Amino acid sequence: MIIPKNKYKLQNRNLLFDVVDDFDFNSRNACHYFRGGNGFGKTSFLEKVIIPALNAAKRDYLYIGQDIRTQLYTLKALLSIQGHKVSETDEYELLRLWVHQSQSARIFILDEFDKYFPDYSFIFDWTESFIQNYIIVTHQRLEPVGIVAKSLKATHVRFELIDLDGHVKNVRVRKE
Repeated sequence: MIIPKNKYKLQNRNLLFDVVDDFDFNSRNACHYFRGGNGFGKTSFLEKVIIPALNAAKRDYLYIGQDIRTQLYTLKALLSIQGHKVSETDEYELLRLWVHQSQSARIFILDEFDKYFPDYSFIFDWTESFIQNYIIVTHQRLEPVGIVAKSLKATHVRFELIDLDGHVKNVRVRKE
């Protein structure tokens, strides 16, 4: 699946993305680091451009959003319904159980995951046998973490505020 360079307008979010490079999610062993300032639309771009394209292409993916604490409660309930004993299970074990049940996924999206888990190399270790592409959203420039991640082809993508046109934020999205 490729997100072609183009202009993407999100009316309901007052965002206009000027994507100046194609983004290829068909390759194997790739890690895309999306970074930029707070409010520059990284999560909106994921949720309104990338995820709909993944769904249209029928590509399985895992997505851990910004508010991981709420998601962990949901995971605990889901895994409990599936028969796992999770009442005393810590966050790492909950994530591990969920990830290992999702091996049809080929793309893993982590939105500000580094805020909760600064050393998130365990995710690469757990998923190296089935995930082909990672999308990591962050505010800072990150380098691959851990042995598995260092073997991935890293692409750094920058979200830059160009200007405000009325109430619309014009954001350039480009590879660094």
